[in-house]
Amino acid sequence: MKETTKQIGDFGEDIAEKHLKKRFWRIISRNFKAHGGEIDIIAYRFGVLAFVEVKTRTNDLYGRPSDAVDGEKLAHIRRASRNFCEVYGVGSSICLPNRFGGDKRKKIYKKRIDVIEIYLSKDKNVEKINHIKDWEKQL
Repeated sequence: MKETTKQIGDFGEDIAEKHLKKRFWRIISRNFKAHGGEIDIIAYRFGVLAFVEVKTRTNDLYGRPSDAVDGEKLAHIRRASRNFCEVYGVGSSICLPNRFGGDKRKKIYKKRIDVIEIYLSKDKNVEKINHIKDWEKQL
């Protein structure tokens, strides 16, 4: 049975989340929806708050996965990230739960939009993961 693009995308987001966690990122939210946009993963590490767009592909017929994150898509992510910051009171710091049950405010030195490209083989094995930091500077 052929999988839908949504199923492949969800699978890619699971892979991206595991990839980030292995690199000590704290996952704050998945699939944050706001008016006019959605953010696949919001993560924090070492003073960086990253709004991550995950693109998963099983072939390169339509180019690199990151090619789909164009100016229009970035505008949606920017709008959703501003909404996230307003709703959760994120300015120069963010409140993160700690493993002992309390919350701790962590300083934010930089906010950025990242793209994670997931390349899958036909049998859904991960061939490559490419984390592109600060995607807006790549354009």
